[in-house]
Amino acid sequence: MNVCHDCQTGADETTGRWIILGEKKGGFEWVFRCIRCVRDWRRGGLEREGYSSKSATAILDKEYPR
Repeated sequence: MNVCHDCQTGADETTGRWIILGEKKGGFEWVFRCIRCVRDWRRGGLEREGYSSKSATAILDKEYPR
């Protein structure tokens, strides 16, 4: 079981995602996020791009079904 980088909740790999935050000496910096935090992170990006809350929710439900 992995621990979410953001909320510290335990989740297995089927209910979360490994994300590359950036590159560091000798490789990449990977973090694990539970699906709830992935959805929150993605929602922020969609809303910054100008999507309404309702539109963002529809996109999230398609990309990351509950």
